[in-house]
Amino acid sequence: MLIVHRAGMRVFTVFTVPAARTTLIRMKHMSQIKSLLLLSVFSLAVFCGPAQSFQSNEAGMTPTYLEPERFRAAPDAAQNEADELVRKIQALADDLVVLLADPDPVNGTLADGLVVTTFVDINNLYRTSSFGRYVAGQLMNEMQRYAFRVIDMRKSLGVVVQEKRGEFGLSRNPDEIPSAHEARAMLTGTYLVGDKEIIVNASIVDNRGGELLSGTTVIFPRNALGDWMLQDSAAAQKHSAGVIYMKELEM
Repeated sequence: MLIVHRAGMRVFTVFTVPAARTTLIRMKHMSQIKSLLLLSVFSLAVFCGPAQSFQSNEAGMTPTYLEPERFRAAPDAAQNEADELVRKIQALADDLVVLLADPDPVNGTLADGLVVTTFVDINNLYRTSSFGRYVAGQLMNEMQRYAFRVIDMRKSLGVVVQEKRGEFGLSRNPDEIPSAHEARAMLTGTYLVGDKEIIVNASIVDNRGGELLSGTTVIFPRNALGDWMLQDSAAAQKHSAGVIYMKELEM
C-alpha cells in the first residue's frame, strides 16, 4: 500500500509492507544463517580433522621407545612390597632413559649395545646381595622394554641339562660364558642401606672412556622384603678370574 502526505511543498511517501511478507523475509534470512553455520561446521570438520589426526599420529606422537607405560601394571593392582620394589626399579629406568642425550634405541646413545652389572654396596664395591642382583636383573628387563639392545653376560656357551633339575642357560663362571662382549655402554650402580631406606644410585657409563652418559638416584623403603634380600650380602674375591674378566667389555 502507498500513502502520500503533503505538507506544504514537501511530499512524504511511506511504504507499508504486509505482515505476512515481513515474516517471509525474516524466515528467508534465518534459513541463510543456518546454511552458513552448517557450512562453517562442515569446513571445520574437513580441514581440522586431518590436521588433528596428523598431529596425534605424527608430530605429537611419543616414540614407541618412550612409552614403557604400556607394560606397566594397572593402577588398581595389589599394593604390596614386591609391587613397590618393581615400581621403584621402573622409576630408575625411566630416569636413566630421559637423561640420555639421544634415547633412540636404533641410532641413539645406546644403539651399540648395553650390558647391565650387579649393583653393589657403596662402601665395598666387591660386596653385593640378592637385592643388588635383583635390581640389575629387573633393569635389564626395563631397558629392553625401551627397545634397547641389552646383552646378558651370563648367557652360557651351552645349555646344561640335568634330569629332575632342569635346563640351565645362565652362568657366572667365566669358563662357561663368552670371554668378551661387544657393547658401548654399561649400566651399573651402588646402594647405601640406611635405617629406614635404601638409597640406590644408577649410572650408564661409556665403556671406552668412562664418560657418564646418564645417572639417577631413587630411594627404596626398608621393609621385610628388602631386609630379606639384603641378608645374604657377601663380598667377591677381588683377585678371582671373574673380576679380571670384567675388564674385557670394550668395543
